[in-house]
Amino acid sequence: MIKYFLLFVLVTGTCFAQQNLKENFVPLKSSGALPDVFTQNIRNVIKDDITELNKQKDNNKSLKKTYLTETNYEIEKIVKSGNTLINDEITTYLNKVVDVVLKNNQTLRNELHVYTLKSPVVNAYSYDKGYVFINVGLIAQAETEAQLAYILCHEICHYTKKHHINGYVDTKKIERNGYDGKNKNDVLIEKCQYSKEKESEADIEGFKLFEQTNYNLKQAEKSFDVLQYAHLPFELVEFKKSFFETENYVIPKGYFLKEVSSIRNNSNEDDTKHTHPNTAKRKVSIAELIGNRDNSNKVDYVLGKEQFEYIRDLARMELCRLYLKRRDYPNALYAAYILANKFPENQYVKEVIAKCLYAISLHGKGIIKYDYDSYLENGFPSYSDIESYPQQLYHFIGKMPTNEWTIMSLNYIYRLHQKYPSNKQIGAYSDSLLKLIGNTNWGITDFVRVKKKPLLRDTLLLDSINAKIETKSKTDLIANLQKENTVKIEDTVYYKDVFVDLFMNDTEFVSKFPSANSLNAQTNAGFSTYRSRSTSKSKNEELIKAQAKIEKVLLLEPFYLKVDDSKPEEFQYTESDERQEQFITTVNDCAKKLNFETVTLDPGLVTASEVDKVNDFSVINDWFAEKFDANDKDKNPIFNTNEIDNVIAKYGTQYVMKIGIVNYRSKTGIKRTYYYGFIYDIKDNDIVYKRYVVYRDKDSKDLINAKVYQTFHELKHSK
Repeated sequence: MIKYFLLFVLVTGTCFAQQNLKENFVPLKSSGALPDVFTQNIRNVIKDDITELNKQKDNNKSLKKTYLTETNYEIEKIVKSGNTLINDEITTYLNKVVDVVLKNNQTLRNELHVYTLKSPVVNAYSYDKGYVFINVGLIAQAETEAQLAYILCHEICHYTKKHHINGYVDTKKIERNGYDGKNKNDVLIEKCQYSKEKESEADIEGFKLFEQTNYNLKQAEKSFDVLQYAHLPFELVEFKKSFFETENYVIPKGYFLKEVSSIRNNSNEDDTKHTHPNTAKRKVSIAELIGNRDNSNKVDYVLGKEQFEYIRDLARMELCRLYLKRRDYPNALYAAYILANKFPENQYVKEVIAKCLYAISLHGKGIIKYDYDSYLENGFPSYSDIESYPQQLYHFIGKMPTNEWTIMSLNYIYRLHQKYPSNKQIGAYSDSLLKLIGNTNWGITDFVRVKKKPLLRDTLLLDSINAKIETKSKTDLIANLQKENTVKIEDTVYYKDVFVDLFMNDTEFVSKFPSANSLNAQTNAGFSTYRSRSTSKSKNEELIKAQAKIEKVLLLEPFYLKVDDSKPEEFQYTESDERQEQFITTVNDCAKKLNFETVTLDPGLVTASEVDKVNDFSVINDWFAEKFDANDKDKNPIFNTNEIDNVIAKYGTQYVMKIGIVNYRSKTGIKRTYYYGFIYDIKDNDIVYKRYVVYRDKDSKDLINAKVYQTFHELKHSK
């Protein structure tokens, strides 16, 4: 009996070891043994799948063979992208919910593999191989455990009904035969109609599975509200300027809207060209199913409300980082603002806010840029495109001049630095903002004057910076939003006294603040009329050789792609995979011949016990995702990860190599081979070596070997 008791304590202790979100948050990591999908040979998997298919009588074998090849590689790509979480707290929780749903169907349960995907998009996916992926963005938006359970039921039914493979076959048939007498628009509508039929079937069959549980049936209907308002933040709370105000710093009310826009209801939008029915139709069909069914004694939580909210908070914390990865700083700032009201002492949340304030300052200065390849292609959206309370933040960002935003950011971040002096990131942002202040042509004397007496303010101004906002579900708030107008007292030189207490009491701040003699007098553009005074100052081959000696690199997933328009698509997948294995061998052999040290980080080459390499790959891949969101010539700072220094220390190098081959052959026989070899300094955020060549020839073994050898030779003998 004692043995079983100790085992229970051990197991429950492991299951409920939680992060202390009141103080901090550690970004989500995979753990434990990696599943077979990481270590299996994908070509053998496809071969076995096709062997099973050949045993069946099926008129669509040809199309299904192509599907099996494509979908297996697609799943492998998702799982090995660095974005799939294995055995983390969220994924473990999702699997517990599936256990609840399928407690009476263990056979089906054993066929499913449920994972969390690090994506801010509110969505979920399932494949006929039994893989189900739930995005972090969806978990962050869910209001109850029951809603998550219904969404999982929906995805499970996609699997049981084989919607993915049947949809592929039917879509290909439409593409092959559907253009006879039809235009492309008609074909698109036909494909969307088929997709909507399958989504409706998954809704209904998913509900039948859901009603076998003890979950509240009405939460199935409510889950469509979550999807309907997925474009809005996970909670709607008023963005108050008092959050950034201090005793001597009150932001003018003119920077804030008197009232924000209402929320548009597009639940009954035209879905003719959509793959899913509109949410109004879906809600009606589920409401009809609920009908007079007995919903008594049904619950919103089986595993427990506290556990659900903890898991959701983890997702919301991670969501902030994912927004940073996309350089979507307004969304990240608003999400962190919401979390700061719930966790006022959480250092991670405060650091996210600091990163956003700093990044928006750099964007205003033209240092952070966006282009057509960026997720935010046109930069920050206009406040007029935003709905409800978040509109206030977007208006604030657009309205406040750049230099004033920099002052506000420094005020927040330096005081954060005082509280967390050992946090290197916050200290670095503070130092950088102090340098930016120097470019305003102002020094200490421009901020110092006799301290004014405290003003009598409206009682609303006395709200604590950490005042808790009443927690309500977003969809309930949408149904009954309350707007209030607050009157704030303004000062035409409102930022004049912002640093008074720091000048008086903080020697570090005084020593770092720019003096009048050290200023780089540029322009005073970026200030509003709220200032104390005005002023009139207002190819085929590319090579970058390494300038420093590089002796060791992290080899990040060597890449090989074979594209041949004259061959069926499934053969190209397999051939690319085979050639990539050969290419990895070539790269390592060339490095070895020159005594050049490489460490390969490739999720496709790990053993079941090497989950740490998967996590390290994920950190570096996220670094590159943010890096590549803009022109690689722009040294935009990387905000989504603080773990790069740990990776550098672990592997003993700050240099990461991305190397690859793309071979293309057109239907007419035109051949092109593209070779690239890049070395990035992930410590200094710079590209230190680049070779990019295009050949009008095939990808011969000798050519590839020569180019790879040349790359390592140039690195080995760089000055």
